[in-house]
Amino acid sequence: MWNQQRLGGLTGALRLAGLVQVAVLLGCLAGSLALKAQETALPDFFAAFAAYERGEFKAAHKMWLVLANHGDVDAQFNIAALYDNGLGVERNVEKAALWYDKAAARNVGPAELVLAHILRRGEVGVADSEQALRRLRSAAHRGSAHAQFELGVAYDWGAGVTQNYATAAVWYEKAAAQGVAEAKYNLATLYDEGLGAPKDHAVALAWYREAARGGNAMAENNIGNLYEKGLGVAQNYALAIEWYARAAKRGLAIGQTNLAIMYHLGHGVARDFKEAARWYRSAAGQGEQTAQNSLGLLLANGLGVARNFIEATQWFLLAAGGPDKVLALRASNNSRDLAAQLVGDELATVQAAVDSHNAALKSASKLGAKRRIPLPVTTQALGHRTVTAQRLLVALGYYDGAVDGLIGPLTLEAMELARRKEGLEVAAKVSDEFITALDRVYHGRSN
Repeated sequence: MWNQQRLGGLTGALRLAGLVQVAVLLGCLAGSLALKAQETALPDFFAAFAAYERGEFKAAHKMWLVLANHGDVDAQFNIAALYDNGLGVERNVEKAALWYDKAAARNVGPAELVLAHILRRGEVGVADSEQALRRLRSAAHRGSAHAQFELGVAYDWGAGVTQNYATAAVWYEKAAAQGVAEAKYNLATLYDEGLGAPKDHAVALAWYREAARGGNAMAENNIGNLYEKGLGVAQNYALAIEWYARAAKRGLAIGQTNLAIMYHLGHGVARDFKEAARWYRSAAGQGEQTAQNSLGLLLANGLGVARNFIEATQWFLLAAGGPDKVLALRASNNSRDLAAQLVGDELATVQAAVDSHNAALKSASKLGAKRRIPLPVTTQALGHRTVTAQRLLVALGYYDGAVDGLIGPLTLEAMELARRKEGLEVAAKVSDEFITALDRVYHGRSN
């Protein structure tokens, strides 16, 4: 590093050396400073994301780590996601939690939500439901749509808080406003059942339709139920079948059962035991109790399928273990009547099939209980306009501060400098127009 004394000595030497030597030495000095600037230049967040998308996880990790240590909140989230998934690094939930915590401290709601899940499950240390709820509440207040939905669920079910359907509805509505289909569905069910609000099937139908537009199969099923029973709308079996079929084709067991019942009873369609059996079988395989008992009845009587006492007994036994006690008793009686007609080792074969089916469902349930681990995201995905503006200013060379979403003098100065240097005809403030203009300049340079 040049110091004041060296500069003084160099000045004396330059006076004797002549203009050529001056030019050479100044050139060396400029080259040295340029090299120093190159060494300290921050990686480009967008280049790191491009590397990640190409599957170059180690390269993405290396660049994001530099940015994360420099205070880039989205890079901190993405480093956490890489450790959480084991992409480019050995999977380490403890390290992931540390980086999620850093991002959460800078108002990244999704990071706080993941921390809530980790704490609740005890993936780092002992499970801590109280801290998990605190994190969840914080993420919800920071605007995380899925945190708002989950907080609504907590109040809906009374999980860790005093059950309050009205408060649940408030959080569901906040999440629904951000497009969470599950929140729209749950809000609809509160109106449908009159929980936390007066029962209003018409309002419920409106929210079910919103959820259905987002691909929610349960909403599709419940719209079918409203049309079948004429709640909030004129009774219409044809429309009920149409909505049940949508849910059924998405693989929803209750939707498949309801569609099967319409064919079984001939409501809105010609009675078709074969079609009923097809949908009952699909739902029964997923553990739907009504479908299991109904399929047993069709098999026992040879309606739409070949008569088969062994398989019918199997489905009756499975239904007998279901949650609906009245239906379970009915199925148990049916299985006992058929079991008397089985011979040899047929009953043992039935019991083995039942045990195998239950074990498969239990295994599937465990697989479905895994925590949803986020993947690295772009700035736009996290929705921080200030962070997006800061990142573009970094990429364009106008800003070298922390990409933290906080607007300070450095950020304001960088925005004004970029506006003047790039000839932007928009105000130098965090706005969609300014970000769009910066993004256009960045991509223009990249191209």
